[in-house]
Amino acid sequence: MDRIYSDCTILHVDADGFFAAVEQALDPRLRGRPVVTGAERGIIAAASYEAKAFGVKRGIQLHEAKAMCPDLVILPSDYESYSHYSKMLYAILRRFTPLVEEYSVDEAFCDLSGCGSVLGLTLEQVAERLRLAVRTEMGLTVSVGISLSKTLAKLCSTFRKPDGQTIVRREHIPVLLRRTPIAKVWGIGPASAEKLEAIGIKTALDFTLMDACEVQRRLHKPGYETWRELQGRRVLALDLEPKRRYDSMMKGRTFSPPSSDRRVVYAEALRNMGMLFCRLRRHEHLAREMGLCLRLKDYTSQSASAPLPHTTGCDCEVTGILKSLFASLFVEGLTYRSTLIWLGGLIPECYRQLDLFEETPLRHSYQNLGNAVDGLNRRYGQETVAPATLLDRKLKPHHKRDAAPERYNTLMRGEGDRHLAIPRMTVSNMRREHTAEA
Repeated sequence: MDRIYSDCTILHVDADGFFAAVEQALDPRLRGRPVVTGAERGIIAAASYEAKAFGVKRGIQLHEAKAMCPDLVILPSDYESYSHYSKMLYAILRRFTPLVEEYSVDEAFCDLSGCGSVLGLTLEQVAERLRLAVRTEMGLTVSVGISLSKTLAKLCSTFRKPDGQTIVRREHIPVLLRRTPIAKVWGIGPASAEKLEAIGIKTALDFTLMDACEVQRRLHKPGYETWRELQGRRVLALDLEPKRRYDSMMKGRTFSPPSSDRRVVYAEALRNMGMLFCRLRRHEHLAREMGLCLRLKDYTSQSASAPLPHTTGCDCEVTGILKSLFASLFVEGLTYRSTLIWLGGLIPECYRQLDLFEETPLRHSYQNLGNAVDGLNRRYGQETVAPATLLDRKLKPHHKRDAAPERYNTLMRGEGDRHLAIPRMTVSNMRREHTAEA
């Protein structure tokens, strides 16, 4: 409990329309215009609030969205920029408190306990300063909620979206809960909400007035924890440690137009495998199983998996297994639209059990090769060094969904063909203009 803030110290921040807002921040010409991302998938991944005003929302087909909003700006997703902006947001939050849970790419929980006397600000001023810092430094807006628990703080942040703030102290909790439908409570899924509505529980306040034993009987432990959180009791602790242990990883990609060319489909699968093993090494894990899924044009899919001969983090060692899996699944004459690779049985690299007869010079060479390729690609850009088989991807006809984010088509002043791996505001200083000045 904070001496100044009392027990109202849990802050939740939620970036408004994050992916689309980042695109508008990078290109000021898009501000105020309806913008969506997901051009590479054909399905909307994120929509700006200007687009949402036309009924455009995540998950609908692009042609449907275009019919709703003829002036819609459709952009390919730029996840490198989104990740960079996410880290900027977390850095701003840590100016206010070191206790930050990075809940998702565009959300975070913070605990202001012990920070009241240091900050010298009221809770309202903390929220205002935070929103101002994000707006001036990142060009984005965020919604902020502060209350006694994580569940209440998350309800608060959604109360005045976008670009709003809500602080609910203990005496005002019933007011917030009375205005919150039970289906809108974080932690209450559609099935649970339906059960509660069937017995007359319409609002979050109704839920908090239920008997504890009845809540446990109907919703078990997760529902009971949510029930307590809504009453202002802090049950869910902040997870301050970054995730260090993974059980599985996967990487998939849809390509357009769909293809029946064996070389193209295999190259797409090989690319996914290479990117997935790169991620595996970055997180210092090893895999014991690999699977492949091929999805057809009609959205049906076929999959297969196989154990790996050694626990490994090197894609060079498992290329043969990928070929075998691919040969068992691919059917000539059928048209495919996506491939997906997954790795299972993951263990941290530090837990690896060494084997006297497995540690061959060839395996060490594979490890050294993987590390060298990762280093070059980190420095010069993704897939600067890649298997030659990936050149077969060029056999696929070009499609509008293959368009890269705008920043990849724009050179900064003095920048050569090797683009800097950082997001930047889109500016009209193309190479031809720089050459003309020279």
